[in-house]
Amino acid sequence: MHFEDILSKIEELPTPDPIVQKIISVASDPNASAKELSEVIKLDASLTVRILRLVNSAYYGLPRKIVALNEAIMILGFKTVRNIALSVFTYSSVLKGNKKSSINHMQLWKHFLGVAVGCELLAQMTGYPNKEELFIAGLLHDIGKVALDYISPDAFSAVAKLTENLGISFSQAEEKLNLPNHAMISGKMIEQWNLPEIVVQSAAGHHVPNNFADSVYSDVVAMVHISDFFINLMKHGNSYTYGGLKLSSFALNILGIKPRFLTNYADKMKDKLKVAEEFMKIEQEVS
Repeated sequence: MHFEDILSKIEELPTPDPIVQKIISVASDPNASAKELSEVIKLDASLTVRILRLVNSAYYGLPRKIVALNEAIMILGFKTVRNIALSVFTYSSVLKGNKKSSINHMQLWKHFLGVAVGCELLAQMTGYPNKEELFIAGLLHDIGKVALDYISPDAFSAVAKLTENLGISFSQAEEKLNLPNHAMISGKMIEQWNLPEIVVQSAAGHHVPNNFADSVYSDVVAMVHISDFFINLMKHGNSYTYGGLKLSSFALNILGIKPRFLTNYADKMKDKLKVAEEFMKIEQEVS
């Protein structure tokens, strides 16, 4: 199977439905109002409920309960609301939608969310101003694995078995089996969904951040790489990588990160993941 074969079939995969696409469009418009975004979200009653539940969850830690959608949007911000909509779509339409797959979608979804939370935390700790883009970059970084599983469940299964048997990474197993790299597939899928270039590049480069040294988003690629490394190390969820984990010195250097910072980051990550369990309940609402 070649990269071109997968690209030719990517169009068969689920894409964000019209309401989610409209939410992305309105949330990306600097001239849009909370009222306009609220009117779009209200077209999907279940999404409205999720947003209100999440804004009142321990993850955001607000001092009082929010009951109005407009207020929730103002507090969370447009991009966070967009992220919630994309999170719901990613689980319900992409992860849960493949009936032929034999992989544990819940554990893969847990990995996706873990990296998203880790990216958001890393953005906060390094002072990166756009933590919302880091969240969605982390959430979608491995979406190419879902594409491979959709297009050829047997190929995905072969990679997963090889990673476990040899104790190597998913990328290393793909290379041994002469399969396209899932990170590059992720980038192409995200590009097709018309998401920002920052998300496209961070997905495509999260295993090889040094290859993106000249990119304006090299720091974001580095953050996704670091978060993915730690989530794999903590075995939070399952990315079907059973070894071969390497933390890029380039990624650490470009962010100016020292060993003490990493220790602090790992400790805070554990706490952050505990309060992020609210996101893991999404699948119960889309069953």
